[in-house]
Amino acid sequence: MGKSFYISAAQRYDPASEGPQIWDRSQNTSFMFCEQIASLEKMLKTPSGVCDTGVDVVYVNPPVLRAFILAVFDFLNRSGSWELRVMITGVLRVALFLDSRAHGERIPIPAGFDDVEEGLDDIS
Repeated sequence: MGKSFYISAAQRYDPASEGPQIWDRSQNTSFMFCEQIASLEKMLKTPSGVCDTGVDVVYVNPPVLRAFILAVFDFLNRSGSWELRVMITGVLRVALFLDSRAHGERIPIPAGFDDVEEGLDDIS
């Protein structure tokens, strides 16, 4: 059994607030993504707009997620740590995929982040 990702601003499980489904992934993939996003939120002290409800549903608040993605790019641009950038790249790619599904178009990738854009089209 996996988790379904829905557009919603809800902060806890509320089937009535579920918008369109934007992703459906295995339990392990969903768990890893949600844990990594939560870690990034703590490091950046910025909400991600991703709410793991504790059941088989994850809510994504598109405007908050987009602002979070831009904050991640800004952080990576300033950090200068290649090792940190490598660790963050995977979760950032999935966040970019979800953002694109939620908004219907891909957010422009800032200059100097070709490594993040590489492989982005392989996520489904």
